[in-house]
Amino acid sequence: MSNPRLNAGPGSTSQGEPRFAEDALDRRPVRPSKLRYNLGMLAVGIIFIAAVYGAGMDFGALLNLPASIIQYGQLMAAGVFQFPDETVAGYWTQSFDAMFESVAIAWVGTMVGALFSLPMGFLAARNMSPLPVYIVVRFVLSVIRAVPEIIFAIAIMLPLFGFGSGGGGALAGAMALGVSSIGTLSKLISEAIEAVDGGPLESSRASGSNQMQMIRWAVLPQVMPEIIAIWLYRFEVNIRASAILGVLGAGGIGSLLSTVFGAREWDRIGIVLVVIIVVTMLVDQISAFIRHRVIHGGDARSDGGEPQEDDDAPGPGPEDGPRVENDPAPKENRAAAGL
Repeated sequence: MSNPRLNAGPGSTSQGEPRFAEDALDRRPVRPSKLRYNLGMLAVGIIFIAAVYGAGMDFGALLNLPASIIQYGQLMAAGVFQFPDETVAGYWTQSFDAMFESVAIAWVGTMVGALFSLPMGFLAARNMSPLPVYIVVRFVLSVIRAVPEIIFAIAIMLPLFGFGSGGGGALAGAMALGVSSIGTLSKLISEAIEAVDGGPLESSRASGSNQMQMIRWAVLPQVMPEIIAIWLYRFEVNIRASAILGVLGAGGIGSLLSTVFGAREWDRIGIVLVVIIVVTMLVDQISAFIRHRVIHGGDARSDGGEPQEDDDAPGPGPEDGPRVENDPAPKENRAAAGL
């Protein structure tokens, strides 16, 4: 007969007393305190309330927001769907002309940014430039990115080139977008260059290539599809930014939008907004299609002809005999030979 004391497991009792002393492992786990979490959420709430009162926000206007959306939406829709007489057709023509001017401003700004961002991207790449040059160029690009394009336009470009739609105002907007694009594009390009495969670089160095030859034959073939995609995406961003700069007098659709808003002409405001949405979406779709083709290439298409024979496939050996279907001899000669 077994001894109950020998069979008693850990924590079992004999004659009402525990075999082992209770320690921390035998106690039930204590739920962690939520004091820090609660204090953090309380601090966030206090900062939010202070920001609301500091900015003088009126949250009571949120209650009237649905009614205001319906009211102004009806006013703008009435302008969009009104009968296209000569006056309304002139509104549409003027809006499209101003929007195309904004697209032109964005394109010029993107080209300026692309022209300077490619060499700056190589200078800002750690694997392409010496450490002193890398540090200086990175600092310059950080300063450019820290200043928004709207500040470039207000503080530098507009006083230099002038205000208004067309002429100096358009040039000021394009230059502001171009300078701002240099900082962003150069950073993205430098990161793409730093991520290239090191194998072609080592092969190029081993073959005695200089720096320019290595960039031309080992780096650019790897990064150019991504760089082109980055340039196209920046072009989309510049289209939206050009509309904002136009409100400040840098030309384009923004100048027209500022004028009609100042006159509270809601029918024309609706037309301008529709033109902005339609042209921007169209450019986005075209740019996305080009980016996809550049990065992924075209779809493989068959020519619709008969399947071609594999040139690498082994031909018939001597033991396989002649191929009757490929025999150029006439049928009667093959029949006489028993083929």
